Amino acid sequence: MKRFCMALLGACLLGALAPAAAQEAYPSRTVRIVDGFPAGGSTDALARFIATRLGDQWGSPVIVENRSGASGQIGAASVARSEPDGYNFFVAPNPDILITGPLLYKDLPYNVEEDFIPVAVIADVPLVLTVRGSHPAKTAQQLIELAKASPGKLTYGSAGQGTVHHLSAAMFTSLAGIDMLHVPYKGTAPAVQDLLGGHVDVVISPITAVLPHIQQGTLRALGVAASQPVNSLPGVPALSEVVPGYEGTLWISLIGPKGMPEAIMQRWNKAVAEVMASPAAHETFVSQGIVPAKATPLAEIQARMSADSERWAKVIRDANITIQ
Repeated sequence: MKRFCMALLGACLLGALAPAAAQEAYPSRTVRIVDGFPAGGSTDALARFIATRLGDQWGSPVIVENRSGASGQIGAASVARSEPDGYNFFVAPNPDILITGPLLYKDLPYNVEEDFIPVAVIADVPLVLTVRGSHPAKTAQQLIELAKASPGKLTYGSAGQGTVHHLSAAMFTSLAGIDMLHVPYKGTAPAVQDLLGGHVDVVISPITAVLPHIQQGTLRALGVAASQPVNSLPGVPALSEVVPGYEGTLWISLIGPKGMPEAIMQRWNKAVAEVMASPAAHETFVSQGIVPAKATPLAEIQARMSADSERWAKVIRDANITIQ
């Protein structure tokens, strides 16, 4: 009887420790972070920074998979259809995927509220209105005057229909009272390449994609789409100084398929905040104008998304933005 009781006690102890052991084992295989845009953009750089450090920290691979197309929808859909087991995430450029997408598209391959859940905020990224270095416009005001002189002649590139690049530029043209032709691409990098090549006149893009070219003189920054100037672009004014009321924002978050275990979500929320608070993150990103996010509770992320949804819905209505 004593031997039986000891065996039973041992079994109970093993049973009690099993869930804890299973939790401690996470991750036990490769974790995938999907980026819905080509390599070279701000989402890609931030995702790879986090993946490398968490992979090293956890001793298990964390990889970034670029699945571009349809303004990020292809990559987002692949995560929406994945198992909610903590091994599939999407690096989301807000407001693109979660906010403006549902406002502009009627046939999205996913339902934002039903398929996704926010996990962590990664960073805030300033947007910059940029022209090639040889462009005749030296200021945002000069660009506006050129556009008014030749309605519909100037072109602006974006990372795709409905992206924050597109909406920010459309809002600029609406508030400035000008007409420019929209040329959508499959990501920030190809739009910037065509800007460098002179195939489009203007791009409003994340600072990460254009800062090196601005510093080299091949591109010229005419203004930042923020309420205040950006430290890494000294002398470049806020566009609101020329177009009152103008402000465009881009913030990057990590989301996953709805139904993930709460413990895994909290672990990622804490881990991402720690990585972005590290000296390496500040050394890598602050010099580029990116603001690493501080620890953000899950409820606050959801509240920020709701506020952004109301803000951009008003922009879309006021600027009469539609997807053609």
